[in-house]
Amino acid sequence: MLAAFIGVAASANYAFAQVVTPVVTPVVNPVVTSVVTPVVATVVTSVVNPVVTTVVNPVVNPVVNPVVAPIVDVNVNPEVNVDNVSVDRTEGNWFATIKNDKVDIEFRNDDDNNNWSSNSNFLLSDFTNLPKDQKGQFSLKREAGSVLFTGKFDGDQGYGHYKFTADPAFVNFIKAQGFTSVQDRDAFSFFMVDLKRSYVEMLTKNGYKDISKGNLIAMSALKINAEYVQSFKAIGYNDIQCSQLIAMKSMKITPEFIKGFEQYGYKDIPVHSLVAMKSMDINGDFIKEFADAGYKDIPVNELVTLKSLNITPQYIKSFEAIGYKDINIHSLIPLKSLDITPEYINGFKKLGFTDIPLNELPGLKSTGVTPEYVASMQEKGVKSTDLRKYMRLKSSFNE
Repeated sequence: MLAAFIGVAASANYAFAQVVTPVVTPVVNPVVTSVVTPVVATVVTSVVNPVVTTVVNPVVNPVVNPVVAPIVDVNVNPEVNVDNVSVDRTEGNWFATIKNDKVDIEFRNDDDNNNWSSNSNFLLSDFTNLPKDQKGQFSLKREAGSVLFTGKFDGDQGYGHYKFTADPAFVNFIKAQGFTSVQDRDAFSFFMVDLKRSYVEMLTKNGYKDISKGNLIAMSALKINAEYVQSFKAIGYNDIQCSQLIAMKSMKITPEFIKGFEQYGYKDIPVHSLVAMKSMDINGDFIKEFADAGYKDIPVNELVTLKSLNITPQYIKSFEAIGYKDINIHSLIPLKSLDITPEYINGFKKLGFTDIPLNELPGLKSTGVTPEYVASMQEKGVKSTDLRKYMRLKSSFNE
């Protein structure tokens, strides 16, 4: 009996037949998760963090013929998390810095039971009669309510106390539009993103109804306007989900970005793939490099995998230089994911093993068979012209 030794087979036991060669199945899953996190109590920071994680699980099973079957999956899950919990942020301290035509204001509360802070930028022109050198008051009014600031500025630096007063009619208006989970305390969040009735009506007109308040806040913070929505409809992207639209705007995906792929034959690319491509900085130049190397019409999900594994035309050429021609994309993925290099292959050639089939290389590497291991076995009298014998030996003794 042999305890399985790599990847998902780690918990199983297998009995070996007389002739055994591992099946190596690298499962490559670039998972692109776009997380939009607007912090809405005092500032909305809509940031998409697409994390592409390439997971390779070589599964070694005892069968006769080596098979390499890479499975490629791209999953994009834009999520909107709104920090709008029960903490009361409608009153606290403020600290400001004037920078050119902007005012950067930090809102803070240092109370032990209500401790928080966040920043937001405002136009200097939004404020009048800022108190200089002596204590005074100034305010900012928006549709959702108004903030009264008390304090003073010393040059470009200011500090003091603030209090927000909501406009109940505005919150009632938002509730009446069908947005989910809206509460009275959300008024301050709406104030901070300068949410307007006209903006809500625009979203409704463009088909964005019954969406969460989190998506509403994120869309407003990102200034997703009618022009942006219509620009995608003009090139055939209708009914884009609001979460996808948030991810696209956060990553600065434009119709021009999409059209840039059309000259290479890529049309009607799904939104989740566009997010993945943008997050991996896949552009026309990247595609052209592979096309020039003889690799045309590569599926989008494989483009993402190639980029996430840093497979380049130069990497392909390094194998061509030692005799491997016309390598297909599916073969490249396990080679790169298992860190198989021409140097690794040349080590076997020095021992007399020439023309190793490409699909046997992942089996060698995944079982830990190296030129050094083969040389050590040969010194012990274990000599064979078949590398699979060393793979069986390595696996059987779990060396």
